[in-house]
Amino acid sequence: MNGPGLAVAGALVGGAVAIAAAVSLSALARPADRAARLAELDRKIDRIEALQRAPSDGATYPKGAVCREGVGRGAILVEQALRADLGQARLVRIAFDPSTAVEGDGLLAVSFRFEALGSYEDAMGLLRGLDAARPTIFADSVDLVSKTSAVSLQFSGRFYCSTSARL
Repeated sequence: MNGPGLAVAGALVGGAVAIAAAVSLSALARPADRAARLAELDRKIDRIEALQRAPSDGATYPKGAVCREGVGRGAILVEQALRADLGQARLVRIAFDPSTAVEGDGLLAVSFRFEALGSYEDAMGLLRGLDAARPTIFADSVDLVSKTSAVSLQFSGRFYCSTSARL
């Protein structure tokens, strides 16, 4: 084999190696818990659709929403939820910063930041509580830093309030 035959054989071997590498990399790129993650996303989508279909009493936000009674009351409810999920951890600081710009369909973003210090288990419990919060609390940044015998959790996020609620 020389010339064109050798080039064709080289191309076939190179193509087979490239396909094998692509298949291997594709398998590595899929997380082991992919099915569980997809199931969790489906559960959250179903919950969102159910909330959208649920009848309300004519208010902009459904009964139980954080900002049904205004930004101040919403901030109090979020802080109470944080403190309830802290476990043995302690809340080092918390700050709320309501936006002045209305977004989308008459919603006002309320940004908040907090830092908590405690065990890893308490920090993870707090994050699970935030994930389960209704209405949804959006995480913008989450930093979990080891402090030898404890961890520091720094969280920046936001929730939304209706501008038709008392501000």
